[in-house]
Amino acid sequence: MFKMPFTAMSLAGVFAASLAFTPIVAAQDQGYFTYVSFWAVPRSDWAAFEKQRTASDSTMQKLVADGTIVAWGDEVIRVHAENGYTHAEWMTATNRANLLKAIEVEWADATNSAFVATTKHHDEFLHTMAHGGKQASGATGYLRVVSWQAKPGAGEALEGYVMKTLKPNLDAEVAGGTITMYNFDKQDIHADPPGAYFLAMLFPDGAAMDKFYADLAAAQKEDGTLGEVLENLTVVKEHRDDLGRVTAYQHK
Repeated sequence: MFKMPFTAMSLAGVFAASLAFTPIVAAQDQGYFTYVSFWAVPRSDWAAFEKQRTASDSTMQKLVADGTIVAWGDEVIRVHAENGYTHAEWMTATNRANLLKAIEVEWADATNSAFVATTKHHDEFLHTMAHGGKQASGATGYLRVVSWQAKPGAGEALEGYVMKTLKPNLDAEVAGGTITMYNFDKQDIHADPPGAYFLAMLFPDGAAMDKFYADLAAAQKEDGTLGEVLENLTVVKEHRDDLGRVTAYQHK
């Protein structure tokens, strides 16, 4: 998705700083599945593309209402990368069957002129190992995605660390309102070699992001060794961050 200077070591620091929060689980742990679509839209066609996507949001709302999906969102990329993607959208379901059902509904409208005009398109079918979010409708915000590449043989250890150590604090951040939603994902359909992991965090606004970074800075001052576990389990040079503006978001 989008890049910003944020290291794996510093990420753990902010969660360590949030240990004082009382963890409140915003979703169960049975696992979820998420479908993400990326689009490279010519600048001259941005308005038409976004208008068409807004028109299709009613379909997403119906899929939430009937229980097919639990969350969806539309995103405009704010920090562009060389891959050229300008827009993204995602939807999350509790199982593959429901996610595939939602995909088929979406694809019925995939041949309209706004989508045909895109110059490049890419999809991700992800296993969402941890998910949290409060009920919301018509929400907006900023989506930050942290990407890691696990060192060979370290995937299970990385998953265990995130689930045991970071997830309770992510749930606390959701309960406190700093984070609107989060997903911890890996590819379920491997378009790339195994070992890639993604932590997506949706913030309601810039002030919430500032609070997050303030916690991070405070934790780093208190303990410069925070995050050593993540650093030891991941390939630091492969770390990436993405940032986008979420123009529409709903959570059941």
